[in-house]
Amino acid sequence: MGGIAALISAAFVAFMMYLFSDMCGNYEHSVFQSPDAKYKAVIFQRDCGATTGFSTQISILPSNEALMNESGNIFAMEGHSNDVAPKVEWLNDVTLKITSSSENTVYLSEASFGWFNKFSIVYE
Repeated sequence: MGGIAALISAAFVAFMMYLFSDMCGNYEHSVFQSPDAKYKAVIFQRDCGATTGFSTQISILPSNEALMNESGNIFAMEGHSNDVAPKVEWLNDVTLKITSSSENTVYLSEASFGWFNKFSIVYE
């Protein structure tokens, strides 16, 4: 029964984040350049105000692109980035490893990203 409650809670938070996305703000926590320096993985805190808690999210972006006020494109989890930010490591130009020791709810964990699954994401 607890799993259903967690799923409903995660769905509610995701819906609220979508509904109030204009009221959200992103705050960079850390940036990791790919070995070829063409891309970066950005860990950031997303705060959507009093209706939702903090979330820690990750996006893969071209190195010259700024972080926009959007949700992460590969990973999102409950909690403030100062407390729960996962470790990120590029294994090669197209493979990113994310290691999290937090027990917080994960809302998004993509296994691949980009056109034709350009990037692979592995989790530990």
